[in-house]
Parts: sequence; structure tokens; C-alpha cells
Amino acid sequence: TVALVAIVTVMIVFMMAYSVYQAYTITSARVEPLPPAPYPPVNVTIDVQGMGQQVESVYSHVIGSIAMVSCISKTTVTTLFGPTQSYEEVIGSGFFVNYSGKLYLVTNYHVVDGAIQVAVTLMNGSSYPAIVVGTDPYSDLAVLSVNATLNVTPLELANSNDLKIGETVIAVGSPYGLAGSLTVGEVSQLGRSIQESTVTGYPIADLIQTSAPINPGNSGGPLLDLNGDVVGVNTAIISQSQGIGFAIPSNTVARELPYLVKYGSYDLHPWLGVQIVGLDYFSAKALNLPVTYGVEVVSVLPNSPAAKAGLIGSNGTVYYYGMGVPSGGDVIIAINGTPVTGTDALTSYMEANVLPGQTVVFTVVRDGHIIDVPVVVGARPPPSGQ
Repeated sequence: TVALVAIVTVMIVFMMAYSVYQAYTITSARVEPLPPAPYPPVNVTIDVQGMGQQVESVYSHVIGSIAMVSCISKTTVTTLFGPTQSYEEVIGSGFFVNYSGKLYLVTNYHVVDGAIQVAVTLMNGSSYPAIVVGTDPYSDLAVLSVNATLNVTPLELANSNDLKIGETVIAVGSPYGLAGSLTVGEVSQLGRSIQESTVTGYPIADLIQTSAPINPGNSGGPLLDLNGDVVGVNTAIISQSQGIGFAIPSNTVARELPYLVKYGSYDLHPWLGVQIVGLDYFSAKALNLPVTYGVEVVSVLPNSPAAKAGLIGSNGTVYYYGMGVPSGGDVIIAINGTPVTGTDALTSYMEANVLPGQTVVFTVVRDGHIIDVPVVVGARPPPSGQ
């Protein structure tokens, strides 16, 4: 019996020792150093205090060049008792620029649309009447002239093509009538397009997307870089877009400003005369395409530049898991050798790089073949009522 107890005791001690050994081995294996990463870690240091001082410096430099824009707009509604007129005040923002030695105020078209009276108020409280010199509904831009001698330093327009995603930007304006308000954010993306309700069927193209909060009343104010130069014109026309702001690039302002001042309008927007829809993986699979990006031509207007060039619109519908996809139309995958990843890419490229009368070459997928189609671009027709 004693011998049996001794044997059992030895076996228990051996099993405990073996368990300890296994645990040690596993633990040791777990804490062995990992192999070196293929790329060295990126050390990011943010000087919050320095950034705050820089933003404060920019604000002090530009605030005297920014104004609140107040408009009285008239709306006529037809009722059973005849036409009825109503009036409302619209508040926006704007900033002064220099053109040919004269000061002009840049703002949004939707701020002054339908205005019968316009006034601008400087940050020192002084107010002056203003007149609308020129407008472009397609870009949501307007230029005002103030009939007064102003001691104002115009802001400089930066080259918005130099903007980088992640770059810090500053929005200044009068959100909800709170004049001189400042918000800070980053450039979230470039080359965005948004639909403007007052210009049916045409998006505002090549926009800057920013995380800087832009609210009603910020419309028309400047989006600035850390040098205090204008990189964009803030717009707040997208409903429920809090946290996602958009700005018209400063290069668009620079391109259109001479025409808005001299002629009161800008009529050099490129026009193809097509309706397009962006592709995704599922629609590309449904169409059995060799690519999973691009835009499909859904329809082509008769006698349009696209029709004259022979672009083909869709002529049927295919279904992919119950989802209808237009079929039979040309799929545009590149323009002048630049890939077209979606509708934003196409409209932004056209707006930033193409003028009416110029020829562009579309690379399209047609009947399973990739071909090039040259198109002589036309000028977009004026908005209805213009």
C-alpha cells in the first residue's frame, strides 16, 4: 500500500511538472518578438498650440475682408385668388477680391437668387447697398459690387490644384447670421459633384469636400489655407449635410471672374448631351464587362455633341438578383487617357479641363470591345429662365 501511494504521488508530481513546463513553453512562444514590419512606423506629431496660433493669425489677417450678405427675395405664388407675392430675408457670406484694380465681393448664386435688394455688412458693423454684377447658377457663383469707398484688403486666390487630402482648411462666414464665425477642418476629398436643385439635371462639379462645419449663412464665405489665401467658396446647399461641407475651388472663381464682371454670366461650361450612370461591381457583372468601373451612357439627346460623335445610349434592361441595370449603352472608362472611375471623375475632369469647341477622346466599352470615340464638346445651354 505504501509503495502504491508512493507511485501515485510520483506520477502526480511528474504530471504537475509537465503541465508547468508546457505552460512555460506556450507563454514563451507567445511573447517571442514579432518579425520586423515591412514598413517602418510613421511617427506623426501634431503641434496643437502652434496650429492654434496659426489659425488665429489667419483669422486676424482675413476677417476685415469678409462680409455678411443680406438679401430680400420676392417669391410669386399663383393661388385661386391670383398671384400672391411674399418676401423673405436670406443671409449669406462673401469675401472681397481684386479684379482690374476694383473690389468685388464673391458669394454664392443661391444666396442672391431672386433678390430685389442686397446689402453687405462688414465685420466692423458698417453696411452698404450692393448690386449683383454677374451670376453663374451652374457653379453657384455670384459677384457683387459695392457702391462705396471701402478700406478693405482683398483676399488672394490660391491655386486649388495644389490642395492635398488631409490638408488643414479654415471656413469663415456668418452661419445662422452669426457674423465672423470660424471653423477648422481638413480636405476630405477632391473632385466631388453635387446636385443643385435650382439647375435641374446638372451637377456642380469639381468641388472640394471638407470636414470644416459649413452651415446655412456660411454660403459664399471663403475656405482658406493656412497662408490665409482662398482655396474655395463655401456652399451649404446640400440639405442634411452637417459634417460634410463642400466648396467651389478657387480655380473655378479665377476662371469665371473676368466673364462674370464683364458679361454678367459664364457660358463656357462643357456639354455632351448625355445622361450617365456610374457603375459598381454588381452592375458591371450584370453587363458582363471586362472592367468594374466607369459610367454607362443611358441616353443621348438628339443633335447633341454626343449624338453627332456616335455615342450610344442604353436600349434595354438586364437584371442582377432582381436589380435592373440599363444595358446596351457605351461604357466610358477613360477621357483623354485619364481613367473615369465614376460620374464625379467624368464631370470634374470636363469642368476643370475642357472648354466648348475642344475635342476630347472617350475610351468606351461597346459590345465587348474597347474603342476610342472623339467628341467635339459643345456649350451647355443656359438654365431655364435665364
